[in-house]
Amino acid sequence: MDAHCVRSPAFRPIAALMLGCLPLLCGAGISHRTTNFVVEAPNAEIARTVADHAEKCRRTIARAWLGKELADWTRPCPVKVKLTGGEAGGLTSFGFDHGHVTDQSMVVEGRLERILASALPHEVTHTIFAAYFGGPMPRWADEGASLLSEDERERHRHDQIADDLLARRGEVSLGKLFQIEEYPKDLMSFYGQGYSISRFLIEIGGRPRFLKFVRDGLEAGWDRATLDHYGLADVRELDRAWRSWHRVALTANHSPRQRDDAFLAYGDDPELDRADQASTGP
Repeated sequence: MDAHCVRSPAFRPIAALMLGCLPLLCGAGISHRTTNFVVEAPNAEIARTVADHAEKCRRTIARAWLGKELADWTRPCPVKVKLTGGEAGGLTSFGFDHGHVTDQSMVVEGRLERILASALPHEVTHTIFAAYFGGPMPRWADEGASLLSEDERERHRHDQIADDLLARRGEVSLGKLFQIEEYPKDLMSFYGQGYSISRFLIEIGGRPRFLKFVRDGLEAGWDRATLDHYGLADVRELDRAWRSWHRVALTANHSPRQRDDAFLAYGDDPELDRADQASTGP
């Protein structure tokens, strides 16, 4: 069985303890269980709020990426909530065996409002991707696409990180980015570039094509996947197209986040919200 961890760039203290992908240990918090999550938090109200929001994120994000909701998990995913006065972050650990998720656990921390708006949707997105791929997703795509689940504040922040990265020429070529298996030392730059290229690919081709591109890139190579899914000769051409897209957005004097936010930020999409309400009833 393979073990795999994904983490938020803001998540420092607990990430250091969890790099071995150890299961979450039960603490002294209060637990609340829903169909797919069991949340441990400082009190019952917070545990229920986080669990209910995790279920909503799971439905909405799965429909946006996969076109359907996931089947209920056989075991609920443990979620440990740590409230702090700082920004939100998270860590999700997975076990995989023969193309299936065998276990998963999650930790989120920060102010409650930031956990709900940022860390929790991000971490739930990792679980959607894990279910789709049945194994580890490339780091750049897993983190970059999961950032799209966060609120406008975080998306805007990562737009700016990408802008600054390209302005100082600190980015790596996509050929190198696609091969990175472990988190690099310059984590924020890695997240910013992964977010930008994921956003670009989703904007020009949509989410289903992005997932197929990533899967085929792993199986057949990134040059072949680039040609098959985006009609570009190879990854170097894709790299040039991404840089051109970014320059055009800057020249037009607006951030890429303003181009199609309702499409990209599905968590804010009224149509998806209405569908979510219909699926849950009054």
